[in-house]
Amino acid sequence: MESDESSIERLKRTLYSRDEAVVPKERRTPVEPHPINVPTDWGTPKSFDISPEIMVKHNNSFFNKFLLGSVVFFLASVGVALFIFYGGFNMISSNNLDIKIVAPSSVSSGEELSVGLTVANSNRTDLENVNLVIEYPIGTQSIEEGNKVLTRERIPLGTIAKGGTSDHSIRVLIFGEKDAVKQFKFSLDYRVKGSNATFSKEKTYDVLIGSSPILLNVLYPSEVNSGQEINLSVDVTSNSTVVLKDTLVKVEYPYGFTYKDSNIKPIRDNSIWNIGDLKGGDKKTLKIKGVLVGQNLEDRSFRVSAGIQNGDNSKDFDTPLASSAVTVGIRKSFFDLALDVGDGVVDVGQQIPVNIKWQNTLPDKVLNSHIEATLSGNILDRSSVQVGDGGFYRSVDDTVLWSKNSTSILGSILAGEDGDVSFSMSSINNQVAVRSIKNPHIDVHVVMTGDRSGSDSGTISSSADVTIKLSSQLAISAKSYRNQGSLTNSGPIPPRADKETTYTVTWSLTNTTNDLKDTVVSATLPAGVSWKSEVSPASDKINYNPDTRVVSWNAGNITAGTGYSLSPKTISFKLGLTPSVSQINSIGTLLLQTSVNSTDTYTTKSISLNAPQVTTQFSDSSFRQGDDIIGR
Repeated sequence: MESDESSIERLKRTLYSRDEAVVPKERRTPVEPHPINVPTDWGTPKSFDISPEIMVKHNNSFFNKFLLGSVVFFLASVGVALFIFYGGFNMISSNNLDIKIVAPSSVSSGEELSVGLTVANSNRTDLENVNLVIEYPIGTQSIEEGNKVLTRERIPLGTIAKGGTSDHSIRVLIFGEKDAVKQFKFSLDYRVKGSNATFSKEKTYDVLIGSSPILLNVLYPSEVNSGQEINLSVDVTSNSTVVLKDTLVKVEYPYGFTYKDSNIKPIRDNSIWNIGDLKGGDKKTLKIKGVLVGQNLEDRSFRVSAGIQNGDNSKDFDTPLASSAVTVGIRKSFFDLALDVGDGVVDVGQQIPVNIKWQNTLPDKVLNSHIEATLSGNILDRSSVQVGDGGFYRSVDDTVLWSKNSTSILGSILAGEDGDVSFSMSSINNQVAVRSIKNPHIDVHVVMTGDRSGSDSGTISSSADVTIKLSSQLAISAKSYRNQGSLTNSGPIPPRADKETTYTVTWSLTNTTNDLKDTVVSATLPAGVSWKSEVSPASDKINYNPDTRVVSWNAGNITAGTGYSLSPKTISFKLGLTPSVSQINSIGTLLLQTSVNSTDTYTTKSISLNAPQVTTQFSDSSFRQGDDIIGR
């Protein structure tokens, strides 16, 4: 009977038994013979070659994976480093460095802007070689350095201790147009101890320009006829508390405009003017005259801007402080109106004939035409208006009217047909009243309307304007004196032959309504009279030419009201008279006819007048009859 003991138990019993006989012999299973057929040679050897395609593909795949893994590892390392640095986990972080700005959100252009800066270091180590770099916006000027233009400034702050701060402030003038936003850029660069690397931190500050330091007002006609003269008037007013130095005005002209003249001489290209310095509230006016040509119904725009001249005289202003765009419509002149008033310059009380000429420039007939001439100005004598050709003066609004009911030719005007109507008027005839009027004038504004016939029927109109200006009244007085004035005279009175007697000659100028310029007074010394080289006031520009024996005085500008609301403009000089025996019993002549030449700045016309000769009949109160007669 076979034992149920397992082989493991039998092995255990054998190992611990001292009697080998107790271990039964293990039965072995017989193995039947199995024939094996062994080959007598190796046969055809197998190839172990690998194709180049497989090698390349295998190698590329390996190196690509290795390279990709390296790049991923590098980027991950950089990302972790940046996160640690900028996240504040490291000792040094840009997030722990701050630029605190204390400044207004808006400021008026041209006024002082104060900006307070505080650099705060919240890192756990000191920052060394700290520099603050300020990039200023266009239009910034320094207050402390004489209005120097600022663009970029580097300010060393040194070392900022951990947890410490560094304060800095800037005071500047900032210029710009209203509602413009100006941006300041503040940058910090610094190092940390034991490192040569330079780190940086940036912050910006925006300020709004709340108001402009310059106010622009452009007066212009809304419509003109093609080829008609156009006038632009630019009023520039300072709205700043500081002086605006070298203020420039620039006008950009449209196509078809031709510049003719202006009341201020342009500095470049007939489009840029320097109107000088402007204090708070100062106002200056630039007047531009030109001709605008274009097609019917075209609109042309002028752009006017003002600013402060920069250091380079060849350039315009860096930043416009104010700008304005105006549009003028071009309309064809249907009636080709023209006003004839002569040269447009009159004297006080002078009658002024006005002739209104017109022509129908259309290929069609014009019906029911109507002409209105509106009169205005500060010297119009309303009672002097006289109207011809069936017209009527409507004094309630100072308008002269012509219609088809009173002037038959206006009922139907054929193509190309022309005609005219006229009236007259005068300036006020009061010298005293006129003296108090600055730039006296009369304006005439004429509008002609009518109904166009034909396929393009409709109401048409044309207009024309003229300004009649009153010339200023310049006067000169030329007198001799013996004891009046600051010059001392000598010699016998009455004068005696072959003896020298000196006199003081005084020229005195007066002027009424308009400013005068380039005023020159001159006269010739007769024989027997000598120039004594004494003048009062000594600073005046007077010259004597011994070759021509002409004494001339460059009086320059004569302000309106001189001699009336202002003191007369005078000059005195000494002359010596040595009479000849041939002049005994006659009045001696000290100065031949005196002539004056000047230019009226308002009318632009030249003024010339003469004064009679100056004699020994002096104007002192001590003069007695016979004191002017030459004796022996």
